[in-house]
Amino acid sequence: MTTVVSKELMEKRPLQPIAASGWRGGLGNLLRKELGQWWGTQTWWIQTLIWVLLLNGISTIVALTETGTPAEKLQEVVQTFLPMATGLVGIGTVITAQGAIVGEKQLGTAAWVMSKPASRAAFILAKMVAYTIGFWVTGLIIPATLFFIITRLLVSEPLPLLPFLTGVAVAALSQLFYLMLTLMLGTFANSRGPITGIGVGLILAGLLLKGFIPQAIGMVTPWYLPDISAGLALQLPLPDIWLIPLVVTGCLIVVFTAVALWRFSREEF
Repeated sequence: MTTVVSKELMEKRPLQPIAASGWRGGLGNLLRKELGQWWGTQTWWIQTLIWVLLLNGISTIVALTETGTPAEKLQEVVQTFLPMATGLVGIGTVITAQGAIVGEKQLGTAAWVMSKPASRAAFILAKMVAYTIGFWVTGLIIPATLFFIITRLLVSEPLPLLPFLTGVAVAALSQLFYLMLTLMLGTFANSRGPITGIGVGLILAGLLLKGFIPQAIGMVTPWYLPDISAGLALQLPLPDIWLIPLVVTGCLIVVFTAVALWRFSREEF
């Protein structure tokens, strides 16, 4: 589901003048507008409903049907929930954010906003912050909270809170990677097709190729993050180099952000 702000809506809810210059010019107004698209419309509860039904629904079914020991049942439900929270939420991020920039360029609202005293950096950063908060809350925090409660009720083996939160944090890093990849691609593309194809294709490639490619190659991708997320939550032994994918993913997020800012600053309207 992609939300694009029309010129009519922008005119009904006009931007308010705020004294800010440089890259921060218009950031407050743009961020309020982007957050309003999440929390002032049906988007937030629709997204929440989708992720609760998918993530909590499937993991609850596993908890109810798994017949092993409590420890085995706990491992099974965690290794179901957290990999889904990285893979499915990553796909949802790509699909939802694919038109965040392209849609506004096609409708002319990006050019309209840029005609106001707003910086191009603020345009990108406002979308980054709003989509990050939106997906972290609706796709990770709310489902993870429900998962922790449901697991405590259905599985006699306790799930340690702090390791579980660490696993959720890794899933959040993965989601941010796919968000910034999508926004960066949106600054180059003029249609949604290539953005969706590259983003979703990268996630599916990880699922299909992770077990076949050399570990040295996989470690410089986010493909191992689902396994690391579940391993940290369950306090399982991890390879000595498990930090490498986290560091590489963080660095790629910075690179994607920088490239998106650079490319959009050169966009002609």
